[in-house]
Amino acid sequence: MKIYMLFYFILLELRRIIFGVKSFAEVDVTDNCNLRCKHCYHFYGKEEFKINELSLSVWKKRFNELHKAGVRFILLVGGEPALRNDVLMLADKIFPFIYVITNGTIRIPGNFNHLLFVSLDGMEERNDSIRGKGVFSKVMNNYSGDKRVAINMTITKNNYKELEDVVNVAKENGFRGVVCNICASGTDVEVPLFIKKNERKVIIEELKRVKTLYSDDFLMSKGMIKWYEYPDHRESCHWGDEVLHFDVSWNRRRCFGNNADCSNCGCLAGAMQNPLQMVLSPREMMKLVYYKTD
Repeated sequence: MKIYMLFYFILLELRRIIFGVKSFAEVDVTDNCNLRCKHCYHFYGKEEFKINELSLSVWKKRFNELHKAGVRFILLVGGEPALRNDVLMLADKIFPFIYVITNGTIRIPGNFNHLLFVSLDGMEERNDSIRGKGVFSKVMNNYSGDKRVAINMTITKNNYKELEDVVNVAKENGFRGVVCNICASGTDVEVPLFIKKNERKVIIEELKRVKTLYSDDFLMSKGMIKWYEYPDHRESCHWGDEVLHFDVSWNRRRCFGNNADCSNCGCLAGAMQNPLQMVLSPREMMKLVYYKTD
């Protein structure tokens, strides 16, 4: 099954190169969230939100249009997508490959058999200082032992030394492993979360150190870490240029948010780049794109 998916992944990428048919989409399924994390790009610099949730019939029409256009891989984000578990289960009926980025405080049903990127930004005290009191324990209660889960850590100037600890938490709880973004925005200007270009060097060295120690559990490949080391990707980015991106109002954009700073990229999706390049990192690829838990 893993080999089948690898070849299918490559065939879809060749279809994109030859015929221009895009296979991957990223969609906000809600503007709402039950948290207000201090580094959240979704709420950064944005004044208007679509508070009223859209009906399942609207989402069915949108998803069917994407599938008809050739989309087979879809990343569902928000806001907090678990607020719309009904939309996630609808997508499960339409798309073969689904990925979700969630804060982990609302459990996604176990029969949703797809990869979940669950956000943790350090050990309990550090994580909860960013995401809210009690969030760490809620994530553990909801997902400990869940093989769908990869921990998604946003690296800041305050928490990067806890990356190794988070990798061990992932190992102890039976998760797939840990990936990371590098913080490039924030809603709390009083907290020094934002990492400037000239401050990345020490962060990159820590990523490399942890990768050396935990090659199977820290799922950032050498190429992905290098992407962060040279963060200006305004001229070319597979994620920005070759993936379909939609906000909840179905407006097109280039990345997760309209305020993305491509000159100082810290985006995991950008770092993963295109499927053909991921083939060069088979260990990481299988854990990050092979979604079945059996």
